[in-house]
Amino acid sequence: MKRLLLLVTIAAMMINLLPVNQAKALEFDCTGIKIGQKIYWEGVELKPGQIGKLMVLEDTPLYRFVDGKPEIERMLYKGSTYRIYNFRAEYLGVGAGFYVVRDERVEYKTPSKQKLNAVKCANPKLEIPPVTSPIDEGTPPIQEKPPEKPQWESMDLGPQVSNLSTLASRAGMDQNGNAYLYVILHGTPSSLAVVDLNTNETKRSFSLGNSTSAWAMDVDSSGTVWVGGTTNGNLYSYNPNIDEFKDHGDMLAGTAETTIQDLAVTDYFVYGSTAYGASAFTFNKITGERESIKSASFGKQFAKSIAVEPDDRYVYISTGPLVDIFKWDIISDLKIPILNGAHPAESYAEKMKKIDDLLVVKFYPSKKANIYSLSSGTFLKEFMADSRGFSPKEPEKNEFYYTYDGNFYAYNLGTGTIRNTNARLPRKRTALSLDFIQLKSNPSRNILTGLIDNEGNYFLYNPFSNVVTVKKAILPSNPVNLHTLFTDSEQRYIYVNGFMTGGLTKFDSIERKGVQLGGVNQLESAIVMNGKLYGGAYPKARLIEITPNEFWDQSSIKELISLDKYSQERITAMAGYNNTHLFAGTYAQDSIKGGLLLDYDVATGDYRVYEDFITNQSIISLLPDEGYIYAGTSIHSNYRRAEFSAKFFRFNPDNPNEKEFFFLPMRATMVMSLIKGPDGDIWGAADGTIFAYNPYLNKFRSVKVLNAISGRFSNAKLLVGKDGFVYGTMEGRLFRINPADMSFTFLLESGAYEIAQDEVGNLYYRYLSNLYMIPVENLNQ
Repeated sequence: MKRLLLLVTIAAMMINLLPVNQAKALEFDCTGIKIGQKIYWEGVELKPGQIGKLMVLEDTPLYRFVDGKPEIERMLYKGSTYRIYNFRAEYLGVGAGFYVVRDERVEYKTPSKQKLNAVKCANPKLEIPPVTSPIDEGTPPIQEKPPEKPQWESMDLGPQVSNLSTLASRAGMDQNGNAYLYVILHGTPSSLAVVDLNTNETKRSFSLGNSTSAWAMDVDSSGTVWVGGTTNGNLYSYNPNIDEFKDHGDMLAGTAETTIQDLAVTDYFVYGSTAYGASAFTFNKITGERESIKSASFGKQFAKSIAVEPDDRYVYISTGPLVDIFKWDIISDLKIPILNGAHPAESYAEKMKKIDDLLVVKFYPSKKANIYSLSSGTFLKEFMADSRGFSPKEPEKNEFYYTYDGNFYAYNLGTGTIRNTNARLPRKRTALSLDFIQLKSNPSRNILTGLIDNEGNYFLYNPFSNVVTVKKAILPSNPVNLHTLFTDSEQRYIYVNGFMTGGLTKFDSIERKGVQLGGVNQLESAIVMNGKLYGGAYPKARLIEITPNEFWDQSSIKELISLDKYSQERITAMAGYNNTHLFAGTYAQDSIKGGLLLDYDVATGDYRVYEDFITNQSIISLLPDEGYIYAGTSIHSNYRRAEFSAKFFRFNPDNPNEKEFFFLPMRATMVMSLIKGPDGDIWGAADGTIFAYNPYLNKFRSVKVLNAISGRFSNAKLLVGKDGFVYGTMEGRLFRINPADMSFTFLLESGAYEIAQDEVGNLYYRYLSNLYMIPVENLNQ
């Protein structure tokens, strides 16, 4: 008995002498497992701390979180496999603080409990080890030497483009019978203006602090207006009954979504649809919290429009491209298709309105609309509409209203007939919103109102007298985000274009002041040739010509051609050739094909179009050099991805179909910003890699500046400095490359987009609404 007691005591002492984790290991069945033994799961070693693995089924972004928000680090490609170490909301952690969205693009698997316990038995002294980088299974981590990070002083030259641009509107009533038009003003930041429709006075204005744009709006039954913003997904509200404005925070936090596309509000909830991952969120008005955000449709980029039942049972949501519409049972999370093959060529449903038992839908880009019966499950009537949506029902007339080609039309809900009221808006105007209000001059009558343009003009339509009145709200202009920077050959002037609402400022680098030319849309590309400026205006891929006047703000603007008839949306690249021909490449948005190449004769106005120039890809960079035009493409076109990598090639300007392709030594989704380098090579950006190509030796040199980039047709911009270095911007970083050895240095780690240079070598870049300059003397420190 004493001997047995002694053995038990010794065994207990041995357990207490073991390290804590080894003692824990004894809680499992470790029979036959040696310390340090490798444990294999599905043919690959199962690492300590690993909780699963994922297989990439479709290319998917790798994210890192910066200040709580996801930023794309690089792409993980189809077929690769990664270990998973932790979770974060709907993200799977692949180690080193990197994450992948858990959705249909990946397959996530977990080992059995016995396998996990075996790893603990084999590694009793190990806690979860640090993982140096997200890597394919079995591949050692890549050790990269971080570049130097000196501080470079920049001069803030201030806002350069200011516009009065009204983006969206809704109208509503407060509880005292006051009627208001709520107007979103574009700017940095954007703002919400409250216009009293009885007096035409702007009563209040509120800054949408985290948004440079917004167009998602709805008004609830209490009269409170709700606004969804971008580039952050903040949700705002203004209650006119208590004069209270609130910022409810970022509804897209913890996701890869970037914009709120549409809102639908009930008594208890706000529902929002988003881009560019086609999701939908629910915000609880009582608790003031986002309750959920879910993917609405795998493989789509837009959840463009949303409608909801008043009892919160069903949500109707449209995704695209190509268009899909379904009825979403919130309780069971069941999605019921509505289109079932109808309207197959449309990109998305731009707006939807639930009226009684009907869902009224406007499609894009065709401007066709249709009425869907929710009870019968059939479409009832197709018609044309160009208004941004439809009005509610006017109960006395039993009609809803919309506009097309300047006319108001009425749909009778009883008879199903459509009539042209012959009430007209001013030429080239359309209703951007349609809401009923009651004016104090006649409070018993419903008056329809809404914006008709981006200049603050709005209509008041009386459906009983059939009279339309147009008024202009007195609204302030705001500084707007900058977009494209470029110079002419003399490099005295820096041309600065405004994002979204346009405007083009000619900044004098000597006088340090700019003059703005109005009437110029957002430009995706521009060049100066023969003393004239040519720009690719968005939307509708329009080639414009600006003939400078002595007073820049009086220069003449002429549209030469619009490529939307070829289903193109943006002119993303330009190059002049022999001062007679202008070549332009496009990004396709509403075509089943890729981008086209335009050959435009600037002397005669004659042109040729080469459609789908690179199959299913867009042309995003062009460079003339020694009798050729060099070109780079993007695999993105029509919000789709081409099967093959982006192309780098050149063609004969006299016969563009005569192409010569060069094999890039790296895989790329975009080949951008081709320039003639200081060494005579052709330089460009292939995703996060900068390359230099010698066409005589057919030899590439390259350096990886960033692991991954975002975007579909533009991200990098390069130029040759007066000092012989190559400067560039990418993902907000400004860098310098030594052509001799391809070594690089980051000059700025964030906040630098686009790049231009003046005649003495000062560098310019943009951030939000401001233009910045790095003096040449600072570059030589």
